[in-house]
Amino acid sequence: MKGLKTYVKRLEDEVKRRFVGNEEAVHVLTLNLLHERSTALIRAPRGRGKSTLMLLFLKGIFGDDFVVISGASEIKRGEVIARLHIPSLEKEGVERVIWSAFVKAPGKGIDEVNRLNPYTASNIYHLLQFGEVWAYGQRYTVEDFVLFANENPSDPTTFTHPPPFYDRFDISVQLSALSLSEKFRLQKLTESYGSIVDSMPQVMDFDTLREARREVAEVEVDVDLRALMNVLVRDLQACVRNRDISRVRPPALCEGCHFVHGVCSMIREGPSERATLVLLNLAKAKAWLDGSVTEDDIYRLAVYALAHRMELVRHDRGIEELERVLRRQRELNEERRARR
Repeated sequence: MKGLKTYVKRLEDEVKRRFVGNEEAVHVLTLNLLHERSTALIRAPRGRGKSTLMLLFLKGIFGDDFVVISGASEIKRGEVIARLHIPSLEKEGVERVIWSAFVKAPGKGIDEVNRLNPYTASNIYHLLQFGEVWAYGQRYTVEDFVLFANENPSDPTTFTHPPPFYDRFDISVQLSALSLSEKFRLQKLTESYGSIVDSMPQVMDFDTLREARREVAEVEVDVDLRALMNVLVRDLQACVRNRDISRVRPPALCEGCHFVHGVCSMIREGPSERATLVLLNLAKAKAWLDGSVTEDDIYRLAVYALAHRMELVRHDRGIEELERVLRRQRELNEERRARR
């Protein structure tokens, strides 16, 4: 176990040596690697290193043996999923499917996922949901993999993907702007390394990561923490006026409600049950890698598990509003605990 942890910690350290700032985000991205078919979405305005961070992780695990597709250019099904072998069709009348390198590669990246057209996005959705892809009536089962994607939510050329598409990503990381001192540090790193991505060593191979994933899967999380995760997600879903099926949305739906001052009035659409599963995976990973996981950790990890799974009434406030919702929910949970 100790040897596997060393590999994972070194991967995180090598990324942090080259990626300035957002250290908590890098740590959570590392934790998220430690379960099967891990998927992570990195969000930020242009110029904050979304693609760089994605490539650093992929190179650290796969060296140069990974495949990245671009939402800005990979618009044909054949480039993303599969294509027909035309000679076989013409000469033999046989529909032979050639599956794309992206489908078969265990290391996958999607640059500018918000620019994927709806047809391509639906294929990616099916891959993330079922671990398989279909083309020309044939199915290909995708084995264990690592997938990173990035997007600029304010990109004016973006497609609007439905909430279920984003729900298939385990976590969402929002990169913050660098401080002045961090900007100077980045300049020094660029001068030192030249190409930051090219300087990233391969720290482990995928077999090593899969072995670590098997160990993490066996970790037991304290029953009280498991209960906290379930209660947290349930309370964020709850609405006595059936928010999920009502044609009227908060805050209008909340007018006159007895619970108008509760957390539910701050939420336009609650999270799916996948949030609970993701939190459990992150908790197991943190207990394995860091040696412990606490209630404070669960609330902090929840930011990354929920940011892309919820729509808040004050969505213009971004992550700060989600953090405010979680603080309020924690207060309510503590009040509930005190009444026992």
